[in-house]
Amino acid sequence: MGEFEIFGMPVSLGTMIFQAVIFTALIWILKQKFLSKLVGAMESRRESIDNQLNLAETYKHEAEEELLKQREMTEKATQEAKQIIAKAREEANIIVKAARKEAFTIRTEAYENERRALKGRGAS
Repeated sequence: MGEFEIFGMPVSLGTMIFQAVIFTALIWILKQKFLSKLVGAMESRRESIDNQLNLAETYKHEAEEELLKQREMTEKATQEAKQIIAKAREEANIIVKAARKEAFTIRTEAYENERRALKGRGAS
């Protein structure tokens, strides 16, 4: 068969046809033997990745819901703590007022007793 040059390299037409036939046969054999297994493995991997992505999305949504619940619980606990502190302050104020009143009463009684005692000594 004839020879010709491509990019300054001599090429034999017979060799070129032979290589094309061998390449085609190789591709056909690979397709018959391995392509279905390769495509099956790739499809299995794709399904696995899709499942993992779906699972991650589900977990993300669950985590967001739990975060919202935790924030609500924290807000509720903060409000309850504020209410408890306010109630404790009110009770403390009541106790302080009662203690001051009692102290004033005791002081007044002591003053009255001392005045009576001094009056009683002065009369003797």
